[in-house]
Amino acid sequence: MDSLDTLQPKKTLSQHAMTVALLMTGVGILVNLVFYITELDIEALTNPAVSWLNRLLLIGSSYYFIHAALKSHRDEDLGGYVSVGQGIGMGTLAGLVSGVLSAIWFFIFTTFIATDMLDKIKEVTVQQMQEKGGQSAEQVEKAMEMMSFFFNPVFFAMVIVLSSIFFGFLCGLVAGLALKKDKPYM
Repeated sequence: MDSLDTLQPKKTLSQHAMTVALLMTGVGILVNLVFYITELDIEALTNPAVSWLNRLLLIGSSYYFIHAALKSHRDEDLGGYVSVGQGIGMGTLAGLVSGVLSAIWFFIFTTFIATDMLDKIKEVTVQQMQEKGGQSAEQVEKAMEMMSFFFNPVFFAMVIVLSSIFFGFLCGLVAGLALKKDKPYM
């Protein structure tokens, strides 16, 4: 081993996960702003193709960052070996941190930038209930009263955090399976 190798600090899985979380959050904010500026955010509520485009961009970039960080961690810090569990750990931790940061962003976004976002979501929901469900205006109003909790920033923040953890876990699992390399037994 070269003496220069011992001078370079090894990064921990947590450090890699934090970097991934920042990248995931940055891409999420960028996609959110682009969709908002181009008015695709409301289009995504009614158009499945636009909705799937949004999901593919976010999940695809998340997987890419988790895969790249896990590969880097395996090759540079772990001597070329990594387990599926380490992939799951990196993905889940990155998802948790990214989810919390994204929830904070959502609160800032809906409070200061797109102050009418939640109202637009409610309007689209009411319209869909009337069109697809064939419900009367009174039935829709009662349903919306019962669902009012689901249209506040706290609920959306919880959904953002939980879905980010879930998709981070899945991306970490797939990356761990793809990059798994066990240490040989002696």
